Amino acid sequence: MEFIMNKKIIPKQFTRHFADKDCEISYQWICTSNEPKPTLVILHALTGNSTVTGENGWWKELVGASKVIDTAKYNILSIDTLGNGYATNTHENIHSIEKISVNDIAKINLWLLNDLELKKNISIIGGSLGGAIAWEMWKENPELFDKLISIGANPFEDHWIKAITFLQNDLLQNDNGYEKARMWSMLFYRNALGINDKFKNSNQTIEDWLVYHGNSLKKRFPKKSYQIMNHLLGSIGKGSNKDQYLKASQKSNTKIVVISISSDWLFHPQHQTEWANELAKTYKNVTHHSLESTQGHDAFLIEFKKLEEILAPYL
Repeated sequence: MEFIMNKKIIPKQFTRHFADKDCEISYQWICTSNEPKPTLVILHALTGNSTVTGENGWWKELVGASKVIDTAKYNILSIDTLGNGYATNTHENIHSIEKISVNDIAKINLWLLNDLELKKNISIIGGSLGGAIAWEMWKENPELFDKLISIGANPFEDHWIKAITFLQNDLLQNDNGYEKARMWSMLFYRNALGINDKFKNSNQTIEDWLVYHGNSLKKRFPKKSYQIMNHLLGSIGKGSNKDQYLKASQKSNTKIVVISISSDWLFHPQHQTEWANELAKTYKNVTHHSLESTQGHDAFLIEFKKLEEILAPYL
């Protein structure tokens, strides 16, 4: 298996309104042979990155040889969300965080696909923020993708998420606010049932667990990157509406799979179910599944067996 980490300078037409210096996009190309294969684009969540498989892969249980996302069947293009600080310093060049949008990220990702001459046999999958970006990419180019799989995500403005990200941003303005913002957010990435189950018979305390997550993220993720990703999460749906998505569906043959998480406190499952049902009224190529879990929003990073069972028929 070949892993290629690469970077490209993004044309200024996509970035000049939020950055005054060159911005790079980083991505990993994973292939096992030179034989032609479909491409699966993977988009990560808020604090994720393009390393989806291998020893440090955040989805290594699902991506690899003979796994549900089979690298013998697909070439994998895993893209770092612009500004996440993983393989570039682009976050340092973004001077107007408030001006960058999910639509900007979608257009930059689509430019990358075109620059890599990936124009057919492409599917896309994303969870959380990555799922929202995937939806936006489909809206911008509804004829490009064979499959769109959205996990724990919705493409529309959500006042609950805007409230959470507003308070996160307020915490991030303080000297020690980074760790507190992360600790606070962990409660929304999980939920009461999952938290209580986790610590019922554990030697670790909830307080120690929260402190660990606050400190560990600070060590691996630049504060400005967290501010950028938090802003993007809160700006999902800005400038978009359902009519635009319904209009896009008229041009599309994409198989759309919506996977909500039953205990999700961030992207409420009811909203995803309602959107899938509304889309299905005029677009028949959409399916909804519920990932049943007590682990909250992060279930797609924990409940690998259950997610595998849902994904298998579509991959």
